[in-house]
Order: sequence, then C-alpha cells, then structure tokens
Amino acid sequence: MSVHVVESLMADRSPRNIRACLPGDDRTRFDTDFQRAMAQASDELDLTPVNDVLAHWWHIALMKTTGEYEAVLTRAAAIQEAADRGETGSGRPWREILAERAAELGQEPPR
Repeated sequence: MSVHVVESLMADRSPRNIRACLPGDDRTRFDTDFQRAMAQASDELDLTPVNDVLAHWWHIALMKTTGEYEAVLTRAAAIQEAADRGETGSGRPWREILAERAAELGQEPPR
C-alpha cells in the first residue's frame, strides 16, 4: 500500500489527481468515462454524471492502492467456485456490505 497515494486521494479528489493515482491500465478507461460524463453534463447542464464518475474512480483508485480491489476479486472468485460446487454461502447480503463500505468512505450507497 502506498500511504502517499492514499493521503493524496483523501486530500484531493480532483479529476487530475484521481487519474494520477490510478494504475496506468485504468487511466484510459477513466479518460473515456470522464469525457463521456463531461459531454453529458454539458448537454444536460447537470454535473451529476461527472460527480458520479469521479466518485466511482476515486473509490477504484483507493481500493487498488490499498489492495482491497484484489482482495474483493479473490473473494468473489472463491464464492463463485463454491457456488459452482453447489455450496451455499451464509454471509451477509452484498447490499449491506456495500452500504457499510460506502458509509466508511463518506459516499452514497449503490442503488
């Protein structure tokens, strides 16, 4: 985990900083999403699409920096493998977990 990147993300949620904190392979996807949101915002005179894209990519940058992203993928693969074997899980509902995580990050829970 890069403490510097986490501190940077916490202090500066600008598009430029979010992009700089993303791994190189994610920057192209960020650029595409951000440009699409800016065009939509311009057409609709509403910044909501831009704010939504920035919140999403800020969260992705933070998760990738802390290793949480890879941990989620690993856990999801294990859950899928168990489901493929016919095993049922007894964990908490995903919506509950996502809402809790969103609250920790000061974000709105997913819809």
